[in-house]
Amino acid sequence: MMFTKKSLWLHPALIGCALAVPVNALAADNDTSESATTTPAPASAVQLKRVTVNARRAQSQPPATLASVIDGQTLEQERLYRFEDLSQLVTGLDIDAVDAMDTTVTIRGIGDGGESGTNIGMPGSVGVFLDGVYLSRPGAVSNDLLDIDNIRVLKGAQGAGFGFNTTGGAIDIHTRKPTFKPEYALEQSVGQRGYLQSRLMASGPLSEHWAGRINLSRTERDGFVTNVLNGNKLGGSTRNGVRGQLLYQPSDAFSLRITGDYSDIKENPVMTLIDSYSVGGSDPFQTKADSLGINTIKGRQVALDDESESRVAQGGGSIEANWTLKSGYTLNSLSSLRYFRVLPQSADALNIPLYRNSGAAVRDRTWSQRLWLNSPKGGAVDYTVGADYWGENLDTDAHTFYYDDSRVTQWLGSSSYRGKDIQRIGTLDDTLYSLFGRGTWHANDALDVTLALRQTWETKEGSFVRRNRANFDSGPLSQSNRLPSGMLSFNWFAAPNVTPYLTLAYGEKSGGLNVSSGAAKALGIDSLYVKPEKTRSAELGVKTNWLQRKVEWNTALFWSVVEDFQTNAYDVETDTSYLINAGKFRSRGGETQLTLRPLDGLSISMAGTLLDARYLTFNNARCPAEVTLVSGAPASCDLSGQRVFKSPRFSYNSRIRYDWQTANNLDAFVSGQWSWRDWSYGTVNNSAFSRIPAYGILNLSTGVSGKQGDNRWRVSLWLKNALDETYYRTVRNGDYSSAYGVLGEPRTFGVTFGYDFKG
Repeated sequence: MMFTKKSLWLHPALIGCALAVPVNALAADNDTSESATTTPAPASAVQLKRVTVNARRAQSQPPATLASVIDGQTLEQERLYRFEDLSQLVTGLDIDAVDAMDTTVTIRGIGDGGESGTNIGMPGSVGVFLDGVYLSRPGAVSNDLLDIDNIRVLKGAQGAGFGFNTTGGAIDIHTRKPTFKPEYALEQSVGQRGYLQSRLMASGPLSEHWAGRINLSRTERDGFVTNVLNGNKLGGSTRNGVRGQLLYQPSDAFSLRITGDYSDIKENPVMTLIDSYSVGGSDPFQTKADSLGINTIKGRQVALDDESESRVAQGGGSIEANWTLKSGYTLNSLSSLRYFRVLPQSADALNIPLYRNSGAAVRDRTWSQRLWLNSPKGGAVDYTVGADYWGENLDTDAHTFYYDDSRVTQWLGSSSYRGKDIQRIGTLDDTLYSLFGRGTWHANDALDVTLALRQTWETKEGSFVRRNRANFDSGPLSQSNRLPSGMLSFNWFAAPNVTPYLTLAYGEKSGGLNVSSGAAKALGIDSLYVKPEKTRSAELGVKTNWLQRKVEWNTALFWSVVEDFQTNAYDVETDTSYLINAGKFRSRGGETQLTLRPLDGLSISMAGTLLDARYLTFNNARCPAEVTLVSGAPASCDLSGQRVFKSPRFSYNSRIRYDWQTANNLDAFVSGQWSWRDWSYGTVNNSAFSRIPAYGILNLSTGVSGKQGDNRWRVSLWLKNALDETYYRTVRNGDYSSAYGVLGEPRTFGVTFGYDFKG
C-alpha cells in the first residue's frame, strides 16, 4: 500500500469526530480507501518520498453512521451554491431559510425547536462547522458555498465527537487549501433574472515553505416576486465574499494554516401569501382584509406599501497547527475568532401601514480554542484526548415601529400597538469548557470497538428588557449546566467489502434563556430558563462495495428519542412566543445509499430516507390557528402521537452523470439531478395551514472543456428547476387564517465560462 507522508496530517475539522469516524480512520495513517479522500491532506512544500507500510487491513474503517459526503465539484456542476440547496443533495435534511438570521436546520426531524431562528437564547441542535470552527448560527453560512473541497452531513447524535449543540447531527464544511503548485482560475456565470456570478481564485507558493490561496466572489441575483404596487422584484440579493489562506509547512512534522474570510450580503427577503382558509364557516383573514381594502394577491406577486431589506456582515479567522512528534504522537491546535452582524429593516406583508423599519439587529462575537493529542497508530488501541474552550458575546436590539394609523388598531384589534415602538433588548454571554477522550480497540482483525466520552461545562448569563408594551425587565440571568455525551460503536469487518456496524450515542444540547421575547408573565421568572435537551440514538447498518467499487450500497436503521424538547409556546398577553421544554419525541426509520459505476465515465447515485418522527408527549403545545380562531379555544393543545414538524416521511434523490472524450480531444459531460420530498408541517403547532406540499426538483447541466497549452478552459450550460415546479422552502402561519411561504426559485437557465491557469 503506497501513500505520501501528507496523509499523516489530521484535519482539525474532524477533531473528536468519533461519532462519524473511528479514531484510526480519522488519523488516516493507514487509510487508502476512496472514502479517505473526503479529508484532504495539505499540499507539501517539498517533494515527499513515497513509503510503504503494512496496514492491519486493506479496508479502512468506515464512519459509524451513514455520512453523506458532497464534493465541491458536485456543487459546482449542479450550480448549488446556497446553504439551503444542500437539502436537494442529502435526504433527511431540511434547511428552513427566510434570511440569514432566520435559518434553521433539521436532520431526521431533529434540530429545530420551531421558529426559533430569531431567538438568540437557544441554538439549534444541528451544529455547522467551517474548517473545524463551530458557527454559532446556521445563517453564518449565508454567503455562497464557493471554493469548497467537500461537505460532510453527519446524522445522529454527534456530541461525543463534535461537542455541544450537535445532538441532531453536524454539517462539516471544508474549503480547499493552499497548494504549492501554482493554479489560478477565473469563472463567470450568467443566467436569467439578473443572475451574475464572478469568481477569482489564485493559489500557489510564496516561498519554499509558504503557500497562499485567495478566493474572491460576487453574486447578483434579481428577485422573482413582483410587488404590483411599484413593479419592484423582491427576493434577490447581492453577495460579496473574500477568503484568504496561508499555509506554512517547513517539514513533514509541522504545518500551520492561517485563514481569514469576510462577506457582505444585501438581500430583499419576502414571504408571499399562499392562501387563507375557512374557520367555522368563514375566512377571518379575508374578511378582515376586505374591510380594510387590503389586496390579497397570491403566488409570485405581492402588494406591499413597505418592503423588507437586510444586510449581513460577517467574517473571522482561524489558526490551526499540527505537530508530529518523534514518539509518533500528534499534537494539534485550532484557534478562531468570528463576527456576525445582521441589520434588518422588516416591513409587514400587507399594503396598509402597519409597521416598518423593524426587526432584530444582532451582533454576535465568538472565540474558541481547541487542543488535542493523537496516539501513535498501529497498536491494539488508538486514542485521542483533548480540551475545548468556546465563548460567545451576543446581543439583540429588536424594534417594531407601528404606524400611528387607525388601521393598525382595526387590523390587530387593539389600540395598544398604535404609534408604538415596541422594543425588545437582549444580551447573552455563553462560556463552555469541555474535556473529551476517544479510543478504538482493535479486538482482532474483524472487530473494532470505539468508545468516546465528553464532559462539557456551560455557563450562560444574560438579560432581557421589553419596553412600550407589557413592560418587563428580567434583571441579570444566569444558568450553569453539565452536558455529558458519549458514544459506543462496533464495526465488524465481516468481509473485505462488507462492514456491519452498530452505534449507540447520548448527548445533551445547551440550555436556553428567554432573552429575545421574554416569557409568559403568568409563569414568573422561572419561565425565562430552559433546561438542556437530551437525545439518545442508535443506528444499525451495513456498508458494502462490490465489483471493485463499481457498486457501493450502504443502508441503515436509525432510532432517536429527544427528551425535554426545546421549542416555543405563545403568551397571549404579550403577543409573543417564548422558549419552553416540552415532553419528548421519537425519530426512527431507514436510509439507503446506492452508487453504480457500470461503465467508464458513467456514474449513477440514489439515496432515500424513510422517516417516522412523532411526538411521544407534547401536551402543552401552542394550538394551531384552526383551533385558536374558534370561540372557546383551549389555552394549549396536545400533539402527542402526531408527526413532528419539518420531518417529511419520505425523501429521495438521484443523480446520473456521463463523462466522455470527443473526437477533438475535448472532455464533455451531461448530468441530471432529481430530488423529491414528501409533505411536512412547516410550524411546530402542526397547523394544516402551514403544511408544505410535496415537491420535486430537476436540475440539468452539460458542458465541454479543453486544453490550451498547459491551461484549461471550460463552458457549461445549466438549467435549474427544469420542470418549473412551484414549491415552497418554508411555510408559516400568518395573521388570522393565512399562511405565508418562501417560494423556491423558478426555472433558471444559465451559462458558465471558466479558465484555469497552471503555473
